[in-house]
Amino acid sequence: MLREGDCFPEHITVTDVLIEDSTLLERISVSGLSSVNRNFDQEIRKGHTKKRQAWQNFLKNNVLNKVKSKNDSSIFAIIEIGTIQKIKGVDPKQNIRGAVREACVLENINSQMLQTVKPTKKDDKVYSPQTKGRTLNAVLDVTLRHTGTLYGLPSEVYQLAKIPENIAHKLDIIAFCRVQKNNFIGRNQFQYAIAVRLSATGTVDVLLPNHKQWIPYTQAGIEIGKLFHEVRKARNTQGSDRKILEQVQMKGGDLVKFVADTLVNHLKNPTVVLIEADVWRNERSKNGSGNQAWFQLKNEYLLEQRDILNFSHVIGHNCQYKRDDEKLNNLLTVIRLRSGKETPQYVTNRQEWNEDSETKDFTQLSGFIDKTAPELLHYFSIGRIPSTQKGQNEPQARNLSKIEHQDDIYAANIAYKHQQMIEILPFFVRADLQTEKSLKALCRVPHYLRTSPAFTKGNIHQPYPMHLGIDLIQDLLCILDLDF
Repeated sequence: MLREGDCFPEHITVTDVLIEDSTLLERISVSGLSSVNRNFDQEIRKGHTKKRQAWQNFLKNNVLNKVKSKNDSSIFAIIEIGTIQKIKGVDPKQNIRGAVREACVLENINSQMLQTVKPTKKDDKVYSPQTKGRTLNAVLDVTLRHTGTLYGLPSEVYQLAKIPENIAHKLDIIAFCRVQKNNFIGRNQFQYAIAVRLSATGTVDVLLPNHKQWIPYTQAGIEIGKLFHEVRKARNTQGSDRKILEQVQMKGGDLVKFVADTLVNHLKNPTVVLIEADVWRNERSKNGSGNQAWFQLKNEYLLEQRDILNFSHVIGHNCQYKRDDEKLNNLLTVIRLRSGKETPQYVTNRQEWNEDSETKDFTQLSGFIDKTAPELLHYFSIGRIPSTQKGQNEPQARNLSKIEHQDDIYAANIAYKHQQMIEILPFFVRADLQTEKSLKALCRVPHYLRTSPAFTKGNIHQPYPMHLGIDLIQDLLCILDLDF
């Protein structure tokens, strides 16, 4: 937001730190790949720990000693980590990214990795557009996304969506964000969820499972990273405390309890809650009701239960909250999101359909309402085509549908390059907002929030606070070797 030639504000310091020790950037060494080396995993664990400790020493001696009042400062680092590419004879686990990220969080530093920046020619300061692009992306990521920074007030967006002014100025948007990975320990799954709250003033806070208070977004990455550090140690230690591992192996009952606790105990202002249908609605286990997720989110239940919150199977709640419950007066609505194969195909207009011509994506963020299902409002959000998208008039650039399998002659799967359609469905709507006008306004909020200042060429897939939360978790998966 600074003009060219402007100085940074006094409270911001930007410093270059040269990595003089080349061994810091070397891959984790092993005596042979896993196919021939029985001790491969053990060597990786030891090498990871050694590399992480070396980076911690480097950060203490070369970064932290230069930061005044470091205990009261937020520190962000863009780390040029060398060239990361697939090389024959090198296992992905030899990548040092996880060790570097782990060292940073243990020293309370938020980090962003950047592959080595090279000019197009030796001794030349000219860089390719691709190099400039990824460098800019790294800068935007660490200065905007890592801080949850916006260019304006969300309250202005809410007013544009036609949210009443007296609500828009204090409206919170809470998104439940979940990441799942297979093969965490053997065949056991990794599953972890957080809640991200975007306030009307632009402040972003995070609520972690089993925590009683919201914390700033910039602090949340450090806290999650430290949790993953403890999980990594417990995973590699026989007889370790199972409670540590269970924190990142959330079951259906854990997920829905986190939702119920948040809605009942942690709403401060008028709030719109966003949650994806996928997994949150599924019954994850047949071994008793305690392991069921929030099955109310399934289509077969949602219409009938649209004015209650069915937490009758949730430990610590065991009830169905009604719309007039005073504890939930600040909850304006819960909005269920669906995407991917659960949303319909689309073309931009009927003329192209009738002419059987090549389809084109929307040039701006577009919203639609399904009038065939009047009982519940089904709002559909479609992002605009990125400015970097290949020209659509080329014969091979666009198809109406895509055959995914060679023998599947009746397939009509969405073309991968099309912008994704997101279904937005509000339920448990407060009584004063159950008019068609108000329901549309509520749906426009996540629709308009499919923008990010760090994503300037198109629209993000999820609404902004959900995007922040999912990226926050995914950034730190490398600590657990779950990023490939």
